[in-house]
Amino acid sequence: MADEERYHALAEKIFMGNSDLIPSLFEMIAGLEEADLLLALPGTAKGMAESYGKSEEEIQGMLDTLFRKGLVFKKETPEGTLYRLCRDLMQFHDASILWPEAPREYLDLWQRFMEEEWPAFSEIVDKILPRPVARIVPVGETVGGRQQILAYEDVRQMIEESGTIAVTNCTCRLTARKCDRPVEICLQIGKAGEYTIDRGSGREIDKEEALALLRKAEEAGLIHTTMNRAEDTHFICNCCEDCCMTFPLIINKKLHLCDPSRFTARIDEELCNGCGDCLERCYFGAMVLNDEREVVVVDEEECMGCGLCQVVCSEGAISMEVVREEDFIPT
Repeated sequence: MADEERYHALAEKIFMGNSDLIPSLFEMIAGLEEADLLLALPGTAKGMAESYGKSEEEIQGMLDTLFRKGLVFKKETPEGTLYRLCRDLMQFHDASILWPEAPREYLDLWQRFMEEEWPAFSEIVDKILPRPVARIVPVGETVGGRQQILAYEDVRQMIEESGTIAVTNCTCRLTARKCDRPVEICLQIGKAGEYTIDRGSGREIDKEEALALLRKAEEAGLIHTTMNRAEDTHFICNCCEDCCMTFPLIINKKLHLCDPSRFTARIDEELCNGCGDCLERCYFGAMVLNDEREVVVVDEEECMGCGLCQVVCSEGAISMEVVREEDFIPT
């Protein structure tokens, strides 16, 4: 197999055979022997050693390197540790960008992909997926009627009930570098946290630091997002409108790449003084100043229910109210 064919074959394995840049990303992160090993997976170190005529120790060393790079994932089985190639584009993106030794050139090539190929690909994703893979989680402290908050839509309760917690860099801000918001701010929970620590792509933190990071994110105007299901929360990302791979496309192209929370903002017009602070906090254009009444009104069709507007309301005029049923969040 010609050298370039190896990397095209890897791109095809993650359903990106039509991409011009994904093969180049594989080539930059994996040598020829590593590419051949990746194409032969899944398998154990022992099985791969027998196939390649190499020692198990040598194959294990290669697999350990590929694991650290974010190209392979592992699972314990009765036959030993089973390794497999990253499953799809998103797993390749999220894992390999957090490769601790990733050179700037590699991160820049990912950003080039995000600018040149991701927008068109995301339109396909928008059409074929029945529901987005991520959803917004409201800023828990801002929601009125705490009995309405479910455990899986309260970021603070997610942390309090979690096992292992790790913090990683935000893959989007690490590559895009379009704003000055915090970079080491995304949280990996439970098995995802264990994976992060095992790889060395983040650091373990306790619940107190995790809660402090959530407050830091809210103060910086970052929106909490998590997996779009009611079970097995693995991450809490903290997203901006500049660098995020999905929010600019939601804002500018109206693509359905992230579900809203079950909440929407409400304005108490008797308390609102029309200062406009909340307008600057809303990524989605849902807060509109009514010049005639000198108050802010909410466009519920545009509101994603993040609660960032309420955080900066000095008059306490904004509350978050439930507008979607519990089964809006998939199980």
